[in-house]
Amino acid sequence: MATADEQPRGDDSGSDGGDESAPERRCDGGRTLGTREHEWRVGTATVPITPNEDEPHRLIGFGAREGHMDGVEHDIYARAVAFEDGTGRRMVLVSYELLFVFETQRALLERECAERWDLEPEALLINPSHTHYGPDYDVHEEGLEEDYDRDDDLVAAYREFVDERLLEVIGAALDDLEPASLASHRAKLAIAMNRRRPLEGGIGFDPTPDGPVDHDLPVLTAKTEGGEVKALLFGYACHPTVGMAFCNEVNGDWPGYAMSILEEAYPEATAVFVIGCAGDQKAYPQGSRELVRQHARTAATAVERALVTEPRPVRGPLKLAAGGVNLDVENPIEDDDGTQIGMEVTDHRPYPIQAVGFGTDLTLLSLSGEVVADTSLRLKDTLEPPLWVAGYANNTGYLPTKRILAEGGYESWQSFEDGHYAPSTAERIHNKAVSLAERVGAQRRERP
Repeated sequence: MATADEQPRGDDSGSDGGDESAPERRCDGGRTLGTREHEWRVGTATVPITPNEDEPHRLIGFGAREGHMDGVEHDIYARAVAFEDGTGRRMVLVSYELLFVFETQRALLERECAERWDLEPEALLINPSHTHYGPDYDVHEEGLEEDYDRDDDLVAAYREFVDERLLEVIGAALDDLEPASLASHRAKLAIAMNRRRPLEGGIGFDPTPDGPVDHDLPVLTAKTEGGEVKALLFGYACHPTVGMAFCNEVNGDWPGYAMSILEEAYPEATAVFVIGCAGDQKAYPQGSRELVRQHARTAATAVERALVTEPRPVRGPLKLAAGGVNLDVENPIEDDDGTQIGMEVTDHRPYPIQAVGFGTDLTLLSLSGEVVADTSLRLKDTLEPPLWVAGYANNTGYLPTKRILAEGGYESWQSFEDGHYAPSTAERIHNKAVSLAERVGAQRRERP
């Protein structure tokens, strides 16, 4: 996966979401097939990333939050699941309970994984849970309020600690590889609602029952030769913000508690939450610690409901692809009187996408940033199931659809130094994601 300054600029094609200078890379099990059949080997690992309670960390995720953290309500963790197919092709999915992954962090992990474990960039999939109750480890300082009391040394020290722990958990998962079988399941979970409420004066930040929502709950299990559940991955499109801004204690919100519940129910398993296209999705009702636990119990029950359905075997080989698209950033054009007379493209922003094919039995798309539910719904309408769409990988910020840009409101805004995403944003992401998914085995739906 190329970093931001490695990505080419000047995507003007608009045809498949990218230009020829934004290369796609594909790793599809091209190594010589060994003596093993296409069985899997799977490894898991978990390490804590809870900050020191005695240090004056500030939590990030809510602009309205004040003061330093009040303590630790629930430990937060980094978890990794490593997969190896019968050809020896490997990939690692890393999930950790913090707000974002940054481009510089991605680049560091890529370099270290290549040097230590000969892991290709396409084989590293990163998915932070987006909890709003983790410490500040942001590499960016722009956009902070003037009165924000930021201890840059503490932020940098915690960021270094997290990077070390992520490398530790990746290595431990690779060291833990053992024979296993994979199966996919699917259910529904209905704790999320769209948070964009149309009002006479614009868009409110309130639940609306008629807004787009993606209630799919994909589940992937890995079982050892002895039949024990070793890994339990589940995905859902919903913000981990039930505790609201008044909570100033470290925790993983409802996904963190749900993972703990599932690991208690399956003692040999590592439970991993993979957040989906949750940019405009929140769990309701919200605002209390009991509601956090209530939604967690509901989510864990939905996962167990998925597990009682008929399992769908997931076979190899692994197919990995990665590519990028350059998204246009626009600014208004004004006449001599200051009246806006149009918009012009003033910059481009690289947008990386990854695709993982588990044979032809499951396709996992990893999108970057805060993608909204419309994005996953359209992809699922375009491609045949089973399709798993994850978000929040590789860079930050909201990725609005054309409709959201026209409506305005919170998710239409992006904190560039100057400008907003162009209306072509969603189309380019969609076309590139479909192209990469097809490269790893996904099929388009047949239309009458």
